[in-house]
Amino acid sequence: MSDVHLSFASIITDDIVGLSNFYADLLDLEEVVSLRSEHFRGLALGETILGFSTPKAYELLNLRAPADASGTAQFLTFEVPTEPEVDTLTAAATAAGAQCVTPPQRTYYGAWQSVLLDPKGNAFRVNHLGGDHLGSAPHGVDDDSV
Repeated sequence: MSDVHLSFASIITDDIVGLSNFYADLLDLEEVVSLRSEHFRGLALGETILGFSTPKAYELLNLRAPADASGTAQFLTFEVPTEPEVDTLTAAATAAGAQCVTPPQRTYYGAWQSVLLDPKGNAFRVNHLGGDHLGSAPHGVDDDSV
């Protein structure tokens, strides 16, 4: 198994405080205060930092900003230990301002999952796949799942 792990997963938003607070409250995550700046907030999520960057990140990283920087260009999947937690977290997310686009249901590959849009329109999934899937193809790459 590789020694590589995901260190940061970042969302670019015009409201780093509001959006980081949404995820911190929803997922009960702590801010990594040492990373705080006027352009960034980070939340500890296991070994990964869930980051929130201002659009200034495009300039700082020497990247071209997309014409429409809002909405879904990628999505995050939050794995929870049980199926009932998918239901609970989905309800909590909608109560906090998320829009549920797919209510909790069984996927064709056996996961119990919901799909939501956060208050800024970024897609995320709440998922319970169950079993030990480490070492298998990520997200069911071999069976064309998303």
